[in-house]
Amino acid sequence: MTIRARIFLGFVCYASMAGGGVGWAQEPQGKSIEQWLTQIGDADAANRRQAAVALGSFGPDLTKDAIRKVGGLLADSDPAVRHAAALSLGNFGPAAKASLDAIRGAVKDQSPLVRRAAIFAIGNMGTYAKGAVPELARALNDSNETVRHAAAYALGSVGEEAKAATQPLAIALTTDNDVDVRQASAFALGEIGPDAADAAPMLAKALEDADDGVRKSAVEAIGAMGPEAKPAVAALAKVLTNDKDFSIRRSAAYALGEMGPEARASATALGQALKDSDPGVRHDAAQSLSIIGPDAKAAVPMLVIAIGDDDLEVRKKAIYALGEMGPSAKDAASALGQALSDPDEDVRKVAAYGLAAIGPNALPASPQVIAALRDKVPSVRLAAAYALGEIGPENPESVLALIQSLQDPDDDVRHELAFALGELGDAAKDALGPLNGLLTQDPAGSVRAAAKEAIEKIQEDQDDKTKTADSN
Repeated sequence: MTIRARIFLGFVCYASMAGGGVGWAQEPQGKSIEQWLTQIGDADAANRRQAAVALGSFGPDLTKDAIRKVGGLLADSDPAVRHAAALSLGNFGPAAKASLDAIRGAVKDQSPLVRRAAIFAIGNMGTYAKGAVPELARALNDSNETVRHAAAYALGSVGEEAKAATQPLAIALTTDNDVDVRQASAFALGEIGPDAADAAPMLAKALEDADDGVRKSAVEAIGAMGPEAKPAVAALAKVLTNDKDFSIRRSAAYALGEMGPEARASATALGQALKDSDPGVRHDAAQSLSIIGPDAKAAVPMLVIAIGDDDLEVRKKAIYALGEMGPSAKDAASALGQALSDPDEDVRKVAAYGLAAIGPNALPASPQVIAALRDKVPSVRLAAAYALGEIGPENPESVLALIQSLQDPDDDVRHELAFALGELGDAAKDALGPLNGLLTQDPAGSVRAAAKEAIEKIQEDQDDKTKTADSN
């Protein structure tokens, strides 16, 4: 069960105990808001408690003045009334800010039920409760574990504005004897985000916690901090390799990607994760390698193997990752060329773009790219044309294949074919005639424009070479 779910169920339970509910009602038991507000001053504590519960059922529709009156019940002599008032204030969400000072005071109430309910109310205000961060931080040392748990969750709800509580949360994460408190503390640090990066070493330590939920929350918190959590990279890589829970391994793979190039030291571990028994782990490992980019070139051999993965999404992500590495993935050119025969059109398309990113070093795969100009799917033919332009003119067959394909029935493909010929420069001089034909006869304006640009590029390259020869 998630932290949010545990908190919500606890709130429902407490609300039921108070005799109310978390739903918003209209004039419960036939009384108006004004009548319930009058009952707040009743001499009978049971009637005051009933009024507090009833007013809470109206939700944030109450006026600020009415909310302040409910907040005034937090100073009531009867703990059951104070508890009901705190629960009702939690129902008001951000609107309860009108009683924030009173709620902050209730965090120190003698009753743990009141303290916890007051903290719930603070958490339901989100960033509007930033003024209560000091009280919440102190509540992490409360003698009651449910209060500490609620305080950690509430700090997470406040989010970035709770950065002053980073150190108390980090201490609770690694020293509290209650598993829910430790998990909620990790959650809160993640919600604070990069501003809580000073806690990264403590989060790394928490990755060794015996509880799966704590480890998972710690992993997710590190990921939420992004590059600022670089000190935790080695610990995350260890989790990715060794944790027995596949969902935690997958979270670790994803979190490393959130760090970007700062996680370059994990490239080998991410590469090894491409052999994980769980396809989700393999998918996220490949995705993170794509984000790290050229700095993850150590994983190229493992990515090459992953091109043959049984899972379609893993194959696509592995190929995409190789493309994001650009020329650093030159050793994958042959494998990417073979992927142009994959039964899935998206794999073939991504493989072509991957070869384009590798550039001239992908020359060994040019025969397969040329063959892809005849693919039944237009987007694959377009990607192949683009790739040939990026690989360059070293294979003379490329020019001939591009020229022969200029009659492709798809406008976008013809446009890309013309563009690719222009990229080849003087080596594509034999294409000047066919390109002129496109310029004067093609029905698509975009194709005519691409043909014109290609002709100019080829002629410009010819002129440059003539001038160079003359100067020598």
